[in-house]
Amino acid sequence: MSYADAALGLILLGLSAYLLFGGADFGAGLWHLLTRRRADKDVIEHAMGPLWEANHVWLVFVMVMSWTAFPPVFADIMSAHWVPLSLAALGIVARGSTFVFSKADPDQPWYPWIFGLSSIVTPYCLGSVAAVVATGGTTWLSLSGVYGGVLTTALCAYLAAVYLIWDARRLAGYEISMHFRGYALVSGAAVGLLALPGAAALGVRSPLILLSTAAGLASLVMIARRAYLAVRVTGALAVVAVLWGAAGMAGLDLDAAAAQDTVLQVVFVALGAGALVLVPSMAWLFVLFQRADADGVGGTVSGHRTG
Repeated sequence: MSYADAALGLILLGLSAYLLFGGADFGAGLWHLLTRRRADKDVIEHAMGPLWEANHVWLVFVMVMSWTAFPPVFADIMSAHWVPLSLAALGIVARGSTFVFSKADPDQPWYPWIFGLSSIVTPYCLGSVAAVVATGGTTWLSLSGVYGGVLTTALCAYLAAVYLIWDARRLAGYEISMHFRGYALVSGAAVGLLALPGAAALGVRSPLILLSTAAGLASLVMIARRAYLAVRVTGALAVVAVLWGAAGMAGLDLDAAAAQDTVLQVVFVALGAGALVLVPSMAWLFVLFQRADADGVGGTVSGHRTG
């Protein structure tokens, strides 16, 4: 394995982490916009607490790895798709700020709307760019770009619903968890109807698409059978397999575009040192929030004590 292959693998791992964690937060924002039930909104807001904005560190990691490991590829993507990528960045800022501002000023009716809409715009724009890069297209407004944006948004909504079933049951009880169970079943079926025909139309031949299909079907069965913790694993596998399968389509000459081996060696050393700080810090942050719930610090959600 060359240094360029290792760098590409790390970029895909970073994208996977961002999709599984940050993507689920975007999906939670979509459900926050669509639901009219205050109890559902309370669960979503509480469940997002531990790492919601910290998950953008994975996007930062992907960007830094891309411009240091493959500078020409990064430059081409950023220059060709600066409009949707700028919209995605604005969505991230608007989403985070309005979520915080709505706590300080809950009477502002347009904060939740901006939070919800930016939770849709950002994954849509990122997905459209990813689809265009994977298929060799030219613009995010093409059919492949629109398809990629819609599919990515649907994947995020599905992930969020799957994750929130157990959180809702833990935080607010059985009745509220059934709402998210319904969201997961509907969005899971929608993702399946989008992913399979789209993969065939775009010429995706990766066996990972078959793995995604199998994991998606298993997830729907688990949701129906109320295996709410196990479905988090199969649901995540179904989503990330789509990403890796699509990545195999991109006809990028990464070996020619890769930085020199000496540069990549320094990048890997810096990455290892950073991981020693980043990974334990995020894990500890998550543990602290879980302890707060267990101690009852989180307050109540829809009249139920959290934890």
